[in-house]
Amino acid sequence: MTDVLPAAGYIRVSTRKQAEAGTSMDEQQTGIAREAKRHGYTIVQWYIDGGISGRSANRPEFQRLIADSCSKSRPYTAVFIYNFSRFFRDDYETEGYRRKLEKNGVDLLSATQHITPGPHARLQRAIITAMDAAASDINAEQVTAVMRRNAEDGFWNGSQPPLGYETYTAEIRGKKHKKKLRVVSSEAATVEYVFGAYVGVGGKASMGVGKLSQHLNEKGVSYRGRKFTPALVHTILTRETYVGRHYYNTKDSRTNTKRPREEWIEVEVPAIIPQKTFDKVQAILKSRDPRMTPARSHSSPVLLSGLGRCGNPGCDGTMMLMTGKGGQYRYYACSNVRRKKDRTCGGNNVPMQQVDDAVVEVLEQRLLDPARLEKLLAQLLERSAGADAKRKRDIVTLRNERTAAETAIQRLFESIEAGLVDPTDKDLKKRLAGHQSRRAALDEEINLLKRQCGDKRGRIDSETIAAFAAGFRKKLTDPSDPALRKSYVQAFVSEVVMTKERLTVRGPVASLVQAVSTPNAIDAPVRTSMVNWRARQDSNLWPPD
Repeated sequence: MTDVLPAAGYIRVSTRKQAEAGTSMDEQQTGIAREAKRHGYTIVQWYIDGGISGRSANRPEFQRLIADSCSKSRPYTAVFIYNFSRFFRDDYETEGYRRKLEKNGVDLLSATQHITPGPHARLQRAIITAMDAAASDINAEQVTAVMRRNAEDGFWNGSQPPLGYETYTAEIRGKKHKKKLRVVSSEAATVEYVFGAYVGVGGKASMGVGKLSQHLNEKGVSYRGRKFTPALVHTILTRETYVGRHYYNTKDSRTNTKRPREEWIEVEVPAIIPQKTFDKVQAILKSRDPRMTPARSHSSPVLLSGLGRCGNPGCDGTMMLMTGKGGQYRYYACSNVRRKKDRTCGGNNVPMQQVDDAVVEVLEQRLLDPARLEKLLAQLLERSAGADAKRKRDIVTLRNERTAAETAIQRLFESIEAGLVDPTDKDLKKRLAGHQSRRAALDEEINLLKRQCGDKRGRIDSETIAAFAAGFRKKLTDPSDPALRKSYVQAFVSEVVMTKERLTVRGPVASLVQAVSTPNAIDAPVRTSMVNWRARQDSNLWPPD
């Protein structure tokens, strides 16, 4: 009597509705079991993925099947599927996983699509899987067209609605229930609270995304039974649906890439948040974007977070917070020692309060001394005819550079319009952002030079610098707002090199020039990210006079 061979059975259905109703699952299981028995196999283990697309390998049971079948113990001699489209809806991926199984001595067999053993087997599989992939593409295209028309008609397409909304049947066409969104008052209150807490109400300072998610969890507020995370909070704060504009077709589901804005379909929905509040939130988010402002400026209560560097010879570690005696003592400690256990520098712990006080004192007493500022900005203050002539020549040069940057931007747009460049290309976005950033920087330089060449009343002079120093000193030493003090320190300090014996504070002249040359700079939002700092001098004018 021939021994019965052990095999695994894999079942997949595409939609949640099919998975919940059992549609085609029983049919697949019956067909697989019958065919396995006919070939002398018995199914000893079933693997079932419900409501998951066959376009992706990110299927829990599929991955478990492959891992078990390719293990050294090799519990199965074959894997049975109902048809090849249930295994994978991609001919390339199907063959790749089939070969992986084959290398471990496991056959991939279909209950309904029989492959004749021999030299033509690969060709048969290629034809079948290619036809399945093509059928999948055609079906996807048809479904996409229907869903696009549904969105264009103002109806909701099937997915779970955002927090604050629920679906309802707005119209019945044949057997199809056309749905729209309506507001759920209990959830809408949560959305309103999130926006209000982020902007700040009643004169209170606004919370950041991370702190806000923690705050919501502490208050017992949930996201449909789930705890809030920074990602969930950020999604709420940036979702235009809440101002009455929901967009469909924003992303390619297969490549997970964002589609061009002109391909989005706007669907009108009830608004929960006023446009003014939404715009204010976007402005705050933009000002805190890590690409503009280091995340450390908002996520850490430490005054010098992200600025401290270990000054011990041969060490390039950053300085991080370390506490002792249950938080009673706070130090800046070398991260190489604390995290990497690298004791090359010998260890470096510096009392935090002493360092913070010393840095603030340096800024207050030395950097903000009007005489010292005038030395730092001497070239900017020079009033001679020769200095003005040089500024005018520099303006001409900068304008030429600006024209070149503007031309480069226009050429990129023309290339997109002509179809020569893919508008979703990442390199294109980087190049465009670089040209636009350069243009903005040139505009600032040109305006500053024009101001210094213009009417005397508009020039930066000793009185301007003295007023700036006084205002900055007042903000820096105000004990009532430590967050604001930290913002100013982060704006004008690029690095604090620490040892137990010495501190070196470095910062950019560029930020000083920008701040001094901006009207009402002290009352304006602080620019907290400067990436091009001074290479040869720090804010203490070393060597000192």
